[in-house]
Amino acid sequence: MANMAIEAGAKNGIFIPDSITEEYVSRRAKKKYTFYDSDPDALYSDVIKINTDGIELQVACPNLPENVKPVSELRDVELDQVVIGSCTNGRIEDLRIAARIMKGQKVAKYLRCIIIPGSQKVYLEALDEGLIEIFIKAGAVVSTPTCGPCLGGHMGILAAGEKALATTNRNFVGRMGHPKSKVYLSGPAVAAASAVKGKIVSPEEVLK
Repeated sequence: MANMAIEAGAKNGIFIPDSITEEYVSRRAKKKYTFYDSDPDALYSDVIKINTDGIELQVACPNLPENVKPVSELRDVELDQVVIGSCTNGRIEDLRIAARIMKGQKVAKYLRCIIIPGSQKVYLEALDEGLIEIFIKAGAVVSTPTCGPCLGGHMGILAAGEKALATTNRNFVGRMGHPKSKVYLSGPAVAAASAVKGKIVSPEEVLK
């Protein structure tokens, strides 16, 4: 959320690190680090609380991450490609979610599905847990960790008129290839289910 705060309309996004963050950093930091916190008596100009319990799964539509609609409103969007992973939503937890949905399923005919672990460590974990085998048996392609199609670099560049659903972070015009292609963004559950169905769907449609 800190990374995408600007796309949501904020000037920046600053979060107080929690115990999970500290555990992650402590095992990887090569230099001494400091966690900063607000003063105990700090006053805020405004406090907004949002209850997310009842929010339907969302999809960001072309051509901005903030152009969001519920997945149920996008059932007629047929896809040419699904990308799951890269630096955003390429954690082992994300790959587990995708594998649970794709296990025993097949990627829709004529759809390209690319899985990109977020790091070599995640790649090895996914291998050990059998997730890579699930993806390959489903008909997906598994890449070494890379930015790849997310920034229009390689391995999944879209042609004119093609539509992709990706768990990556941005979907500006031409982001993943041709300026006349379209990129939708979602979480790994929606992406995995959509890869199976060939169009944007909720994961319940595959798991039922």
